[in-house]
Formats: sequence, structure tokens, C-alpha cells
Amino acid sequence: MLKRAAQGPRWRAGRLLTGAGPLVWKPSFGKQETVLPADLHQAAPRSPSLREAMSINPASRIVECDSPDGKILIAVMPPELDHVVSALKGA
Repeated sequence: MLKRAAQGPRWRAGRLLTGAGPLVWKPSFGKQETVLPADLHQAAPRSPSLREAMSINPASRIVECDSPDGKILIAVMPPELDHVVSALKGA
């Protein structure tokens, strides 16, 4: 799940595509892929708040990232957390 401050308060379902190029968010529901900013600054992962847990899986972890475009939140399940954090460090 992805939430961008610039795009409103809703979480967007999809997948984070990692590879040799930039990080890309592919929405689950047929919209166009979005390239994430190359200069994301990742903060420590955290558990969702009670309010966030109503919209996303309460067992997930949220990785907060800062960028020139504003705050970006990426919610992932614990088994995928290390992979996402390492992909963000390489971005």
C-alpha cells in the first residue's frame, strides 16, 4: 500500500517494483505506473496507528519516506520489510 501526501489521504493498493532502474509503484487496479523520486530519505519503520490500521492490515509495517514531493508512506507486511528497506537504501 502506498500513500503520498500530494495525492490525498487514501492508501493505494499495488506493488513496489525494484530492479536496476528507479523504484516504481504499480497500482493494483490498472492505473499507470509511477516512478518514485530517486532521492527518497527513509525513516525507521513503524507500526500503523489505530486510525491507519482501519485502512491497512494492522500487522503491516509502515516505512516513512521524505522526498521533495512530500511525505511518502509505504505499508508492507513484515516478511517483505527487509527487502523494501534495502531497495530504498539503494535508491
